[in-house]
Amino acid sequence: MPFIDATTTEWGCSLPPQGPHTITTHAPGYKTAMGLRDGDMSIITRIKSIYPRFSPFGLAAQFLGAVGQQLALPEGYMCTAYLSPETWRAELHHGTSEHRKESRITRDDLKFRVVEIGGVRLYLVVFHAMKRRGSLFVWQHRGLGFSSRVAQALLPRIEDSFTDLGEFAGPDAPGIPEPTYLPVGESHQLLKERVAEYMNRATIQDYDHPVDASDVTLYQTGMAAIVRFHEAATKVRPGTVVVFGSIFHSTWHFLEENEHGFKHWGPSSDADLAEFEAYLEAGGSCSYVFTEFPSNPILTSLNLARLRQLADKYGFYIVVDDTLAGFANMDLLPVADVVWTSLTKAFSGYADVMGGSLSLNPNINNNNSYTALKAAIDEQFHNELFVPDADTLLSNSDDYLARCVKINRNANALAAFLHQVSQDPAYPVRRVLYPPYTAGFEHAKSFLRRPTADFPEPGFGPLLSVELETMDQMVAFYDNLTFHQGPHLGAHLTLCVPFNALVFGKDPDEAAYHAAYGSRQEQVRISVGFTEEAEDIIGAVQKALDTMVEVAGRGRRDEAGEKAVDEGRVLADEIEREVAEDGDVKTDINLMS
Repeated sequence: MPFIDATTTEWGCSLPPQGPHTITTHAPGYKTAMGLRDGDMSIITRIKSIYPRFSPFGLAAQFLGAVGQQLALPEGYMCTAYLSPETWRAELHHGTSEHRKESRITRDDLKFRVVEIGGVRLYLVVFHAMKRRGSLFVWQHRGLGFSSRVAQALLPRIEDSFTDLGEFAGPDAPGIPEPTYLPVGESHQLLKERVAEYMNRATIQDYDHPVDASDVTLYQTGMAAIVRFHEAATKVRPGTVVVFGSIFHSTWHFLEENEHGFKHWGPSSDADLAEFEAYLEAGGSCSYVFTEFPSNPILTSLNLARLRQLADKYGFYIVVDDTLAGFANMDLLPVADVVWTSLTKAFSGYADVMGGSLSLNPNINNNNSYTALKAAIDEQFHNELFVPDADTLLSNSDDYLARCVKINRNANALAAFLHQVSQDPAYPVRRVLYPPYTAGFEHAKSFLRRPTADFPEPGFGPLLSVELETMDQMVAFYDNLTFHQGPHLGAHLTLCVPFNALVFGKDPDEAAYHAAYGSRQEQVRISVGFTEEAEDIIGAVQKALDTMVEVAGRGRRDEAGEKAVDEGRVLADEIEREVAEDGDVKTDINLMS
């Protein structure tokens, strides 16, 4: 397929082909990314497609607006809708939490109603639009909202089947109607069988118990899978949640509010594991350890073999997010109690559906872990993945393995090119973050599946980051990349985004914390596509590098490499000021909070 220059894509639209269920946006430029982060309505109102978990958008927004009209909500009020009433308690907990900082709400800011449309019961959270930032945690960071396909199916049913079942005082009010959830179709079972098949393919060793379809649970988003596992795991084994390495920011925001505490070791080094072991020896609690393998966006990898030894000794669970490399590449059954995967990403591949899976490992039953977790997950499970979404995931994943062959080759080629460039003093590229150029490569390599005729080169997936020496160089590089620019990974076309600046850059203390273990503002995250050729991807990066040098020079950080030269923030600071001065178009919305 010919390389698609993103300058031919309409601003604010998805990757081509566009459609009603696309989950990407092309909103080019560093200034745009910062405005999106800060809730600039002059940007948000121009966007026609975006990652649907950021906020109800497109068909979901149309549907919720129609529900609000049907209820005759007061002027300025809006609602979100979920498939179960327990989301009310979660929205209260998170919205009133001190972690919401300036967007924190009070109990009186939320109202709770139940409606039924087309036989589906929906649990509404009603709030004033000015309180939106503090009232969307469950939608954004728990991923428990409904999909655009649910909205599409229910929109035409509002006129003929809308029933208002009443307003309720709160999550514990008497008489709240029982949820209906969503029906299960044939595609759900076929999708579970497909995930299990990939979990059992080309394993690095023989196992007594292959993963069965009954060990796989499906959810409407990847974050929903994490949330539901967390609820089950902390019920069986209450305790602190421990995280190693960089993790997706919604996972971070959710886990930091764990009732029994949250501990984080960023570098994921052997020294970190030694500190963790000392913590356990001193009586420290741990329900489970969560780690991305490799991690987003800096591609480091923890010593999972050592962590397994600790889990066997102390009884905690190991949960590994394999989304970046995916189960096409990685066999984590020797170490993980649970493998979590965002099916939205490379498994789907075509950026038009969301979903997530939990795969329990029947080969590890330390301290009754498999048996207890399976019982807890099965007991709490109710289907919230819509049949048409499951149908789409199943159809999209037909060519998953073939796509991953191309993804690995493109990412390896780009990473090798950028590593070579980082050795050239003509370019201020500090480093590329992708195995084998990242910490823990030997650990990641040890879990690669066996090569097969149809998959000869297992690898590490589509995502890598490139770190420039200064902020102005990063901005100039990013602004001249002709890739589609916006969040997401694993799509058919290459995407890039200043990920760390976007999700952590607003809070200087938060940005400094994450930079300390390697997630720096000077990085651009790139997810390679599988419909493009490696030479075209590299050619676009080369052009951006050359323009960056012309615009921002090739100055480097000091020898310690831990701070930019004084002029390094000039361009970025100027853009930040321009965004901040757009006060007349600001609102209280923050899609990245």
